[in-house]
Amino acid sequence: MSVVMVLGLAACGGSSDSADTDSDGATRGSASGPASSDPSSGSPGDGPGSGPDSSQTSSGPDTGEDTEPTGADTSTGEPPVEGPLLDRLDVVDLIVPEGVTAGVSNWRIWGTGSLGVAPVFTAPRPSCGSFVGFTTGQSPITARVAVLDPVDGLETTLDLATGMELRGLAAESDTVFGALLWDPVAQTIFVRRFDTSAAELSSTGLSNPDNTPTDFGIGDSRLEYGGGQYGAYYHVHSDSGHEGDTLKWVDAASGAESTGWGWGCSHSMSNLLRFNPSLGEFMPACVTDCFPGTSGDFGANSIGGVYLNHNQAKVIDVDAGCNGDVAGELGGAALAPDGWAMSFNAHQAPATLGQGSYDPTTMNQDIAFVTIDASMQPGAVVWLTQTPGNEDDAAIARWQPDDDDAEQYVVGWHGDGTHWLARIDDSGAFIEGPIDLAGVAAWGRRDDPFRAHGSGDVGWSWFDEPGSTTLHVARLKSGGSCG
Repeated sequence: MSVVMVLGLAACGGSSDSADTDSDGATRGSASGPASSDPSSGSPGDGPGSGPDSSQTSSGPDTGEDTEPTGADTSTGEPPVEGPLLDRLDVVDLIVPEGVTAGVSNWRIWGTGSLGVAPVFTAPRPSCGSFVGFTTGQSPITARVAVLDPVDGLETTLDLATGMELRGLAAESDTVFGALLWDPVAQTIFVRRFDTSAAELSSTGLSNPDNTPTDFGIGDSRLEYGGGQYGAYYHVHSDSGHEGDTLKWVDAASGAESTGWGWGCSHSMSNLLRFNPSLGEFMPACVTDCFPGTSGDFGANSIGGVYLNHNQAKVIDVDAGCNGDVAGELGGAALAPDGWAMSFNAHQAPATLGQGSYDPTTMNQDIAFVTIDASMQPGAVVWLTQTPGNEDDAAIARWQPDDDDAEQYVVGWHGDGTHWLARIDDSGAFIEGPIDLAGVAAWGRRDDPFRAHGSGDVGWSWFDEPGSTTLHVARLKSGGSCG
């Protein structure tokens, strides 16, 4: 079994002569070494983690010793000449003014679980820098954005609003961004535009006549920019006591609000929103534990699923109870040349009806990959893991190294107490990895963290724990440049 060697990664607490401290105070580290082997502990295909249809299952990571992962794409050849993923990975530590806010307990797989840290959002700037947004403090909280340059140095930290939680972030230009800001006391939510001097350029309150964003102990919130407008997709609680989601649009020039839908997936357990500029289209995705899909008695007939654009298309059925219990969770979405690619976790065996359809003591969660075309129709689901344990917090981004123009993606997930990173092709076959990132890099829970820069680099950001003032910024370098 191959072993990951980590060298000089000061950004994650290690020390090395190769670690550098920049003039802006950021600590940098790099990692190198061979890819590790399979994260599983047991044979794929044993027990409830095995897939129902091997024709739609990636051969995935190899469980044998001293072997490469099966399913590698020989048409692509060896990893790019600049080296494997770990050789390309750079992590920078930045110090922010106040400790990050704790995450809430949210409905996850058949029950609730802590999200650890309040959401962290990374939005690439056209110059190859980033806006990184997060919430700090406790009483009061403050929504903040760190403005990073193309080498992930800290240009400035902006205080957006005291008493507000950051629930989404999107870049409009190199100097202008939008923030989805939620007031948990007044239970109101806004799309506000700022520039890099922290000047507020506009503010639009979002509201529906019969539902309100009361809390985020269920569901998610996302903000995207494209085509001159912001899309805000977030959880709401109805006046009649139900849980769902709403999709809102805000025109960037006028600030005018419009509604995509006032009530979508019910209950909206997790969601994603991505804009593909080559298509000029937004792709909303949700996981429901009930509607659409369920008819009749909840106890006997409840069924959940992964759906696109409210109910336009179904990716997969998942076990669910119409009561918050659900056996699927969205991870991340990437931009594809002619659509999107999405990662999520779910149970491989076919879903069955009823509130007793899933047993977390005997059933498990694996990581799935699916492509979505320009008409928002999904392809076949490909399973990237087949372990007897549970994987979650999936992430994905288009990977475009400058010496390899084949369509491929960087995917990541959490499982077996660590985070894993891999490259796959557009069919879901492994090209490289999975690589164990223990001690090297991580990301937040259900943050949809990976984002592709114009250069082809892939970046993400995270805090290790509540109260931390150390923001980690990771970048996989593609060898390309912006502009």
